[in-house]
Amino acid sequence: MSYANTEVAQIAAISSNRCIGKDNELPWHISADLQHFKSMTTKPNDGAIQGIVIMGRKTFESMGSKPLPKRVSFIISSQIDYAEQKGLVGSEKAYVMHNLDDALTQAASLAHGAHLDTIWVIGGERVFSDALLYTDRIELTHVDTEIVDGDAFYPELPSEFEVAQESEQMHDEKSALDFRFVTYKRKNAE
Repeated sequence: MSYANTEVAQIAAISSNRCIGKDNELPWHISADLQHFKSMTTKPNDGAIQGIVIMGRKTFESMGSKPLPKRVSFIISSQIDYAEQKGLVGSEKAYVMHNLDDALTQAASLAHGAHLDTIWVIGGERVFSDALLYTDRIELTHVDTEIVDGDAFYPELPSEFEVAQESEQMHDEKSALDFRFVTYKRKNAE
């Protein structure tokens, strides 16, 4: 299923009712999950680029409108002048794209040149949904809680995805939440 010989993977933390966000923020703070995200989306690499992430505009803004360290960000926005607004024109750390196809094409090309085998889709709701068609692997952190007033949700997993790996249940002292990491792979994917 990969895109131009590059694996497309999604990564998200979701509640038991599939919530991924509330007021453009994560509904919890679990440091082990943030570490997991960082270690998944960054690979030590001789080149300066250690990872490639694709996200929507709101996700980018939820991170303070700054590209993630050591990773190149592709931001999808329908706003024609978004790059100008955010001071990203000429940046080599963040590129504004106007649709998912362009973002995937450019990201795959960059990944090939940087010898990275995975492009990460990191949110939000609409980008996750639209990218499922191209996705080979999904890394979900299942957080054992229900978020009643959430406003962004992870899509239902299509039946062609199955659990490939699952961690033990873990507990975060600060938030008092239980969580586990689960890897889903597309069936019959090479």
